[in-house]
Amino acid sequence: MMDMRYLVPGDAVFPEGITEDPDGRGFYVSSSADGTVYRGELGVPDLKVWQAAGSDGRERALGMAVAEGLLLVCTPGGVLYAYDLATGGLVAKRAVPSSPTLLNDVCVHDGHAWVTDSLRPVVWRFAVSSGGVGEAEEFVDLTPQDPGNAYLNGIVPTLDGRALLVAAQGTGELWRFDLESRAASRMDLGGAVVNGDGMVWAGDVLYVCDNTDEADGSVRYWLTALRVVGDRASLAGRWEQSVDDTPTTAAYLGGRLLLVHSQFGARRLGRAAAPFTVGEIEVPL
Repeated sequence: MMDMRYLVPGDAVFPEGITEDPDGRGFYVSSSADGTVYRGELGVPDLKVWQAAGSDGRERALGMAVAEGLLLVCTPGGVLYAYDLATGGLVAKRAVPSSPTLLNDVCVHDGHAWVTDSLRPVVWRFAVSSGGVGEAEEFVDLTPQDPGNAYLNGIVPTLDGRALLVAAQGTGELWRFDLESRAASRMDLGGAVVNGDGMVWAGDVLYVCDNTDEADGSVRYWLTALRVVGDRASLAGRWEQSVDDTPTTAAYLGGRLLLVHSQFGARRLGRAAAPFTVGEIEVPL
């Protein structure tokens, strides 16, 4: 299934996030281990360091998105960083007004960055414009509906732009957040369990990096395809991924899918090792 692997330089990178460059060929990858941000280009085997480890106090980096000429970077410490794509300069650091918190993933839609918190069941909102990034606002808190749901992860807007879809990785659920009413509702998955990490649209198919807990205590990793209609999502396909890769998220670029090989599963088994890679594959559906 894997057509090409891009090399992420470093001995202990444990890459986590990825996003597309507006030029249609470039992409950015984050290191969960030390905060390095790399830049790659379709067809070029080696990624390059774009932001060095620890820059601006960014010790780890997770989900990322691009908007208004800015690269937005989530961090476990609760700070959203914004960098100028043209110069690489820091434009803003916006901390959320609560603790503990873990900003995990981000999407950009309707003039805002929408960020999931994996320590509290909250989605944060930041206004984004060419001038920078506004202060954090708590958009919705799921605690009243599901106090035990404390691991929100991947986030994307719906194709009609009226809502956000948010993966609850710890519970195997997918939530829908209406942007006008702020109402939150569980998606009907038809009995499927989708422990979603990163998600990306490729046409009208939603691809999810997810995992399942097996009876023997092992974990299996998947690339899952969902077709979404209203408040329902049906399983359209599922392809097992190697535990030694452990894809955490995906990007859609040049008509291909790029999968970030975090090696998190391999690390739990004590066999994670360089090289760390991003895999390029043909879109399955």
